Amino acid sequence: MSLRPIALLLTSLILSLGSGCAVVKVKERAFGEVAVERNVDALSGGRLSTAAATALGSAGLDPEHCAREPEPCIAQLRPLASVEDWLATAAELQLLRMNAAPATVTKAAESAGIAKRAEPSESPAVAPDVDSDLRTRAAIETARYAYAYLFLSPRTPEQRVFEARQERVLRFYNRAIDVVAQAAFEASRGQIGTTPLQVGGLELSIALHGYEATELTQQPEALLASDTLGFDNLRAVYRRDGFGTALVAVFPRRSRSDPDAADTPYRDTRYLPVTATLRFDGDGGLDAVLASRTARMDVYNPYRIDSETIAGRKVPLAANYSAAYGIWLARSELARLSLSSLLRPKQARAFKPRIYLNQPYDPDKRVIVLVHGLASSPEAWVNLANELLGDETLRKHYQLWQVFYPTNLSILSNRVAIDSALTQTFAHYDPEGDDVAGRNAVLVGHSMGGVISRLLVSDSGDRVLDATLQAFDPAAAQRLRNEPMVRELTVFKAMPQFERAVFLASPHRGAVVTDGWPLRMVRKLIRLPFDVLRETAELAQRNEVGQDELQKIGFRKGRPPTGPDDLSPNSLFMRSTENLPIESGLPYHTIVGQRDLKLPLLQSSDGAVPYRSAHLDGALSEKVIPSGHSVQETPQAILELRRILRIDMAEYAKRVKR
Repeated sequence: MSLRPIALLLTSLILSLGSGCAVVKVKERAFGEVAVERNVDALSGGRLSTAAATALGSAGLDPEHCAREPEPCIAQLRPLASVEDWLATAAELQLLRMNAAPATVTKAAESAGIAKRAEPSESPAVAPDVDSDLRTRAAIETARYAYAYLFLSPRTPEQRVFEARQERVLRFYNRAIDVVAQAAFEASRGQIGTTPLQVGGLELSIALHGYEATELTQQPEALLASDTLGFDNLRAVYRRDGFGTALVAVFPRRSRSDPDAADTPYRDTRYLPVTATLRFDGDGGLDAVLASRTARMDVYNPYRIDSETIAGRKVPLAANYSAAYGIWLARSELARLSLSSLLRPKQARAFKPRIYLNQPYDPDKRVIVLVHGLASSPEAWVNLANELLGDETLRKHYQLWQVFYPTNLSILSNRVAIDSALTQTFAHYDPEGDDVAGRNAVLVGHSMGGVISRLLVSDSGDRVLDATLQAFDPAAAQRLRNEPMVRELTVFKAMPQFERAVFLASPHRGAVVTDGWPLRMVRKLIRLPFDVLRETAELAQRNEVGQDELQKIGFRKGRPPTGPDDLSPNSLFMRSTENLPIESGLPYHTIVGQRDLKLPLLQSSDGAVPYRSAHLDGALSEKVIPSGHSVQETPQAILELRRILRIDMAEYAKRVKR
């Protein structure tokens, strides 16, 4: 028999058998496509990660079936996979289960915080059943397996520091704590301080860290997950990555029936940032933690505590420093109130200045006070304040207070009212006067707020009073000189709480745009409250002052000058205050906008305030920035303010050491 047919037969057999084994093919893929696939998981893409699917597949388990029925698969996987593979996959399967369940409890916890405006109310008539809620139970199991992976598996977190899976499991844990924290909030409604709570089959105790008892006297009305919130007009959201979840506790607004609400100038923040973690009891190790039916939720003040020891390791805690501030601005409606106070007719009385604290009062942090400008509100500081809150170094040493005042009133009237409001606020939080926060504060003003701020750190003597009375005949001038109301407006001293000031685009010698015909028309439309008109008329009548004399000091048909009137370079206010010296020894700085860079600096302006008006001799620094009048919104101005504050911080530290 010929060998040739046999050789052909063997060759054919080898080729047919070999073709059945050659199933692997090489295919080049774009790096971006690979990166996206690697990052898809139950949290980011609603399906199992490649690592979890591989662990299940290697054990002969169907990933799709396990995603629908996680419990049997978790039990079957344990003896077939490494401890880390098992715990990470179990956490992800439970997260899928959590995401598939109705978010009834979460929606209830967030509902009052979503509404733009709501009066304090009682707990809902029908509360969700937190203990049996399927989503809450799945969230607890997600957190349990993730916690065990992070702290109870054979390798330490430090040994896995570069592994993507550890970062993924931490995200699973943090997201699950969002849900558990909101469930605990719902379980505790109307029961401030009640613990333990029955939550998702757990007996859950709550421990607070870094909060004073006076800061948590009310039950929050909502609890919002910070990382699910988005904000328009915030250039950045400042977070700290770490263990736990960042939330915002929303407290009730003051009741309109509260008799002290209108007269109390200080406003504690209604929006409190919190960081929550969940620790499972079980001294016996992994199995004890997995079987435990008791746990503790720790709630931290992220402004005071940035790390914690967990399972014998010091770990950074997660935080979000922008969310609470962003929610406050979005819900405050301060801009609407500012404009209505300018133009709304038939105002019974002016609202009094308010001092808004952007975080719970901290006696050991110095205060930065922000004063907005004309027709404005604290919203003018949106990015500046947010970036100060986001600066870790500054955040450790300063706290923000924002002034809100009616810009239709005269500048001298607002100086008196803001001085009083700030004095009351400092005295309320620091009655003994020995807190770090009660002295060495920094005052920052923009536009009209900068003019008012300069007066708050100036000693007038009798200069403003004398200049005001020059228009009156000697007898009337003498009568007015003894009037308490006149002296209160025109004779003042620098506030002792401030040790530095920064003025941004401030018209210390007037804003030329106020004398243009369009704004002259607007100035005529500005309304003053009835109580201001009545008090002024009674003052004139009591001192026998005629209309001709009142007109010489800026009155129009019996109406006293408004804030915009005072900003005119030709106003009596500007003539009497433009050369008023700032308190001797107090360092101050100016930040100036220059809209047209082609013009020489001395002839330039920001479109509203000439350089010559914003410039102050004696300033420690002057920063000119290509900008319009809203210079406080520019990154360059914010960087300059941060530079000034770092200098201030260093100089303060030197003084304290002496």
